[in-house]
Amino acid sequence: MAILAWPCLVFADDSRDPWAGFNRPVYRFNDTLDRYILRPVAHGYVRVTPQLAQQGIHNFFSNLGDVLVVLNDVLQAKPDATGRDFLRFVINSTWGVAGFIDVGTRVGLPKHNQDLGITLGVWGVPAGPYVVLPFWGPSTLRDAPASLVSTLLYPINFLKPARDQWGPDMLMVVDDRAQLLPLQATLDSSGDPYSLLREVYLQRRDSEIRGPSAQDPFTDDDTAP
Repeated sequence: MAILAWPCLVFADDSRDPWAGFNRPVYRFNDTLDRYILRPVAHGYVRVTPQLAQQGIHNFFSNLGDVLVVLNDVLQAKPDATGRDFLRFVINSTWGVAGFIDVGTRVGLPKHNQDLGITLGVWGVPAGPYVVLPFWGPSTLRDAPASLVSTLLYPINFLKPARDQWGPDMLMVVDDRAQLLPLQATLDSSGDPYSLLREVYLQRRDSEIRGPSAQDPFTDDDTAP
């Protein structure tokens, strides 16, 4: 498993964060909601849900997200990646029992991260200023509207009636937060968690746009599987 090397980050100047006067209060607002609502719910979820079930639920949502991965592969004009990610989705949706089992990774088709913000970056759209969105978190002027479009296109949001989306959407949010719990201690021990989160986000996005040939500043290759 890749290890996030947050302590090794060197904070750049804040030229990409001209709206810090707005962003920092929004960050504190989001952090308060997380501290008193979302994080306790995620801890409770981890305590009462068997590990195998947690992994299956995470795999299920990840598999649905592969629909958007394939779409963005197409938009980036990457036929090889499109074929691999589509095959991964088909295998996991069938042999993987609707995605609850990640068969694709086991047969050499690992998960790839793609979204509309990455696609825009690949085609040269600049990131623009860093922005922290209420109830959402780190983003940029480019990624914010792209994230909204991606959310609207997520397969669960096509369920009708709309109230049938609420349960899966809430479970997905809790699952996402549970995945980040192991990193909380590092964030809490930082002298400036706002700046740390900003650098993690911006450098991660830059790495994703450059593609798999780029070295991810948050991974330790010696520990990767």
